[in-house]
Amino acid sequence: MTFAIDTSTPQPSVAVTHDEAVLAELWGDSSPSAGRRVLEGAHHALSAAGVSVTDVGRIVVGVGPGGFTGLRIGIATALGLGQALDVPVVGVVSLEGLAAAAAGVAEGGLVMPMTDARRREVFTACYRVGADGGLDELMAPVAVPVDDLAGHLPDGDEPVLCVGTGTRVAALPSRAIVPGLRSPLHRVGASHLVQRVDHGGERPVTPLYARLPDAEVNRRAALAGGGVG
Repeated sequence: MTFAIDTSTPQPSVAVTHDEAVLAELWGDSSPSAGRRVLEGAHHALSAAGVSVTDVGRIVVGVGPGGFTGLRIGIATALGLGQALDVPVVGVVSLEGLAAAAAGVAEGGLVMPMTDARRREVFTACYRVGADGGLDELMAPVAVPVDDLAGHLPDGDEPVLCVGTGTRVAALPSRAIVPGLRSPLHRVGASHLVQRVDHGGERPVTPLYARLPDAEVNRRAALAGGGVG
């Protein structure tokens, strides 16, 4: 039994899975406090799955990239639960969860997951989807200005499936294929994080920020302007 959580976006997700079956999956709203209510979401997901927290044998958590505060909340929650239950906690790149959700559509092709990183940037990466649903990383997760996305695509004119909230703000290239605005492919689903782990996507449970936190950016700007750091 696996409990999974992702707080890399303003719409956090939790899921309960057993083997390859998704027993329950819930998304929070997009309010600023949504990430702080992940334990409440965990309770609802476990209740919907009809299992007890003591049935959980593994915890999977998205490590980003994403907002500094959101990632810390999710990772701290996962590590706290793991310690309380004495079960392993496994990390996975949140963008890979988005890519895994789109793998059935992009089999054999390119997929570029992206989330809105604010500051007129998107967090993105690029993968080639294998016939078995595996992901071959062509570009590691990075923060890219919304107007520079085309310059980070692999060379050539091969179509690229672009998914995630970043598609709403980025200047997409002409070869981009984008699902409809309401497509579930645009949401990071915690169950797809489990899928990535089961396909070899496990990584250490440390946050992947892909850029400096806002506080550090502001501190450096203050220093550059003669302020006190």
